[in-house]
Amino acid sequence: MKVTLIAAMDEDRLIGVAGGGLPWRGLERDKCHFRSYTAGKALLLGRRTFEEMLGWFDGGHRPIVVTRDPSYRPEGGHPVVASVDEGVGLARARGEGELVGCGGATLYRLALPAASELNLTVVHHRFGPAEGGAFFPDPGPEGFREVGRERFEADDENPWPMSFVLMRRAGGR
Repeated sequence: MKVTLIAAMDEDRLIGVAGGGLPWRGLERDKCHFRSYTAGKALLLGRRTFEEMLGWFDGGHRPIVVTRDPSYRPEGGHPVVASVDEGVGLARARGEGELVGCGGATLYRLALPAASELNLTVVHHRFGPAEGGAFFPDPGPEGFREVGRERFEADDENPWPMSFVLMRRAGGR
């Protein structure tokens, strides 16, 4: 089973602001890219990310929520696991072809060793100091190699230029 991490980040790898949410608004191209890539797939999300995305999931998404709170019961009755490893095991046991890690920062950090691909949106902007902000982990210079990149300029629905970047684990996995 393939494990992919999907994330949008600025040029400093900032993915979220203190208190939750994204540091940007109005990146329709990235929203469409995210929805298209995750359609019909199993998703692995931290509890806060899951709650921020409530109402977004459709019948084709199969969220698995990672939390340290054993009493947590997510809206929609989605499965809850205590670790990334447990989430990967559950997806594998269910026969999923791919599990997509969708955040937040702690989940990305813990799931990075299991990932074979990174599907990244790089927003070509620096959103400034991020006191208490969340960052995508540095995959390291030897862990992944870039295998595809598509750049888009800013337009009426996307106030900043961005690139979709696909990275694969060196040596395959």
